[in-house]
Amino acid sequence: MDSKLYRVFGSRLRALREEKSVTQEELARRVDLSRTSITNIEKGRQRIMLHQVVELAQALDANVVELMPSPTQDAEEPLRADVARVIERLQQEGADEA
Repeated sequence: MDSKLYRVFGSRLRALREEKSVTQEELARRVDLSRTSITNIEKGRQRIMLHQVVELAQALDANVVELMPSPTQDAEEPLRADVARVIERLQQEGADEA
């Protein structure tokens, strides 16, 4: 899997968590993970499952799309085409829900 995707996701998770004034400890409690897991996710070192992405977004009262990187987001290398398609679909579904 593309490690850049996980780094960008983790960066967005951290920014959103800090914007909501939620500590790593509190977020970990809300999603039943350890604080260390939250740290590793935010640094892009830990892979997570799809249901955990949804739980993290819900725990921060956010839409999953807010955590997803843009397919061309200031990337030295664009995301893989299949990853980019999934992200675009999630973003479209998020816009349809709004």
